[in-house]
Amino acid sequence: MGLIVKQGLHGRGTFTTTPIVSGSWIIQFVGPFLRYAETNVDTYALQIGPDIYIGESGGPDDFVNHSCEPNTGFKIVGTKADLYAIRDIAAGEELFFDYSTTLDEDDFTMECRCGTPSCRKTIGDAKYLPESVWQKYLHLGILPDYVQAHRKQIHDAPP
Repeated sequence: MGLIVKQGLHGRGTFTTTPIVSGSWIIQFVGPFLRYAETNVDTYALQIGPDIYIGESGGPDDFVNHSCEPNTGFKIVGTKADLYAIRDIAAGEELFFDYSTTLDEDDFTMECRCGTPSCRKTIGDAKYLPESVWQKYLHLGILPDYVQAHRKQIHDAPP
């Protein structure tokens, strides 16, 4: 499978040059490990656990953009973050994941401009995803354990 970085609708993005079948592994995100204090809004970083992030690699993994209707999602085990297709993806299509699926910070949000019919207008922590979206992502297996555990804590807490 080939991936290229080029200009897309929302800046540079990662595109596939070949079709990708739903469920297929696409790419492992690599880069230096960072702590929350080492990140900011301009940092290319993927949260992979409480206070642990994968930083910029210089490769196509840095340019996978957000969508509220993603075609990919992460399976995160320990410090390994692998991106998988969650539906069939056509050759030439841009890759997107829902940034909210990996976020569990409690102090970060950003405006979403993905423009999809189901756009939530805000990107924030997964624990605040609408129940229907949460259930869909849970069924697809793209909500990391640390995100699931925190949402469970919130929903199981006494009023």
